[in-house]
Amino acid sequence: MPPARHLLIPFAAGHQLPRPERADDELPHLAELLRRLRPQAQTVCEPDSPAMPYEQVLAGLLGLPAEPGRTPWAAFETRTTGLPCGWVKPCHLQVGADQVRLGDTALLALEEADSRALLEAAAPYFAEDGMRLSYMNPTAWLATGEPLRDLLTWSTERLAGRQLAPDVLRFNGSRFAALWRRLQNEMQMLFYTHRVNDERAQRGQLPVNAIWLSGAGELATLPAPAPHVVVDNRLCDSALALDATAYRQAWQTVDADSCSQLLQDCRAGQPVRLTLAGERSAITYAPQPASLRERLGALFGARPSVAAALDAL
Repeated sequence: MPPARHLLIPFAAGHQLPRPERADDELPHLAELLRRLRPQAQTVCEPDSPAMPYEQVLAGLLGLPAEPGRTPWAAFETRTTGLPCGWVKPCHLQVGADQVRLGDTALLALEEADSRALLEAAAPYFAEDGMRLSYMNPTAWLATGEPLRDLLTWSTERLAGRQLAPDVLRFNGSRFAALWRRLQNEMQMLFYTHRVNDERAQRGQLPVNAIWLSGAGELATLPAPAPHVVVDNRLCDSALALDATAYRQAWQTVDADSCSQLLQDCRAGQPVRLTLAGERSAITYAPQPASLRERLGALFGARPSVAAALDAL
């Protein structure tokens, strides 16, 4: 039997976003999937977890270490083996009198030329600590080197827009903690006077005043491919931006596209899987033989609702 086609939908529910009032009508393909599938497994993340629930589920599906905060995403996504690496993301920290918040990197609208200029300024500092810094895209640079080993790092999606606890910025438990705290401070001072931020201020844009490290670690070997796993990330941007209208439209697009395709496979008898992931938990659904009582309940009882499924996330 071929491997199950597994559809994973991050940000299927957001606690600061209203779900559709008529969710079963607005998301008909998801509604039918939930009538055909049953909960198989649940992954729960505490509010202080370094990772999102979907990241833990995805790491397990891909054969990667799934311990929150210790999945080497940078190594996996760049196909790097035998060398510690991590994502360095230029970001905006909102610093108040008694709190610090991490801004959504998408809101920076950072262009390639400005990102490369900031990287060029930052690279010598990383080199002094035995790391190489390479441009990958405007909001993500790849750092490689020994100080990326054995670090617990926090997902930017987990923290975007939230107040940062002091421990998040201290890298406690790593022998490189003092190095990273110093490097963060150096980047804040370097970016503060950089011409890129002067020009951004003239354009009314937020300053790039810090870096964020995530997805650090080393992969000895690459895991086997998992072509049956499909991740639909189209809810992410509107969820992080708390844009209720765009989020609702994105959900309808996902339902008409990815959920519709999975439903066709399900109707054809394929061993499909569906994982809906929110901020607190992720629930995986799969076909399971129904007992007589369950079949009667499906015929005469209340049908599983989309609203209930999303509220459970």
